[in-house]
Amino acid sequence: MNLRLLLLTLIIFPVALMAQKREKPKMLVYGSDITALTAAVQAARSSVPTIWVLDQEQIAPEITSQTLKMVKNENLDAGIWMNLLMEMGMSKTKSDSLAMAVKADFNPRLARNAIEKMLRELPNLTIVRDQQILNVEKKRREWQIQLANRQSIQVLSVVDASKDGLLFKKAEGTKKEGLSSSLQKAKEVSLAASRTTLAVGELKEEVYVLLLKDLLTFEKENLFDIGFLRELDADPENIAFRAAYGQALGATAGYVAFFKTDTKSIDIRKLQAELLGFSARLNPYQDVKTTDVHYGSIQKSYLSGFFLGKVEGDKYMFKGDDFVKFGDVKDVLNDIYTRSQLWFLDNYKEEDMTWRDLFSLIKFVSFKGDEVERQVEKDWKSRRKFEGEFDLDSKITRDHFAVMADLYSTAFAKAINLDGSFVK
Repeated sequence: MNLRLLLLTLIIFPVALMAQKREKPKMLVYGSDITALTAAVQAARSSVPTIWVLDQEQIAPEITSQTLKMVKNENLDAGIWMNLLMEMGMSKTKSDSLAMAVKADFNPRLARNAIEKMLRELPNLTIVRDQQILNVEKKRREWQIQLANRQSIQVLSVVDASKDGLLFKKAEGTKKEGLSSSLQKAKEVSLAASRTTLAVGELKEEVYVLLLKDLLTFEKENLFDIGFLRELDADPENIAFRAAYGQALGATAGYVAFFKTDTKSIDIRKLQAELLGFSARLNPYQDVKTTDVHYGSIQKSYLSGFFLGKVEGDKYMFKGDDFVKFGDVKDVLNDIYTRSQLWFLDNYKEEDMTWRDLFSLIKFVSFKGDEVERQVEKDWKSRRKFEGEFDLDSKITRDHFAVMADLYSTAFAKAINLDGSFVK
């Protein structure tokens, strides 16, 4: 009996070890705060074997040490940060109102529990606590990282989210100072540049957008630094943006590691699609809740750059009920479709578009027939969740246009350059 048990152990034990053996890490995150957390989580969720080296024992101490009160970033919480808030609120569905309630009385114990649960579900993530990094050196395509415990790690990409930016300094990276050189206010970003958005959030009572070119300001050969984030004060109201920034960093660094490439070869649309797949918010409209029935279409509409938001008081708004004029979308559509130029030559008017106009445009550009309006009429309330009655002569709203563009336009799939212009 003992012999049989021994033989069984000899057979099963090596198999168990192989099953538990983790794949060699391709990416390293250094730091302990919320930015490091979301960067590491995003990379691991994107199927990138990631090692997270904490420069202290505690994870995200700014949210796990004391009760906080946060009242900003209304309707802009999303992604990993929203996942955390919903776990703390014991909700399986996203709710902007619940997010605000959790933030208003932010409980550190609940935050710790939510983080621990999140990390348990990430087989691609290895965590090393309370370790300093002694040296960082580029060796051919990989970065070689030397820990204080003498462990040597080779990875394809690195995120330095530490307080002192040690890795970036050791790699002799250049650092640009100042918030203005690293971010743009949503109300000031150009139509083309808005297409390259990777994160949004509120800072100093203004909504900012993080563009890919701004994130790459603090990058050197696949070593990514958090840059200007170190200049932000310890105001709890900045935490949501730091989380969104970290998720964007994790996706970008994870992209170059996963595809074994560099930042010059990033397909921005693939990168954004990855972030959208993990519920990141890539539109800065403060009047669009994550629970909006057309939220996904509005996200893609913003990234396609059909039209910018509107400033109303101190808010940056989508104004989904506003009517769409021919001139609002003419230039963008002409930039994407050659046939669109021909249609506008014959049909352009200095007025609002109607459903009849839009159907005519769709059919002309995409070589479709009357089945387009028949399908929309059939799905008007059931699938599209449009209000009112179907009427060919009624005017198109921004909300309508976003949904129809998502259904019948390839604008979001159209490749773009780093400046947001469409690749010809």
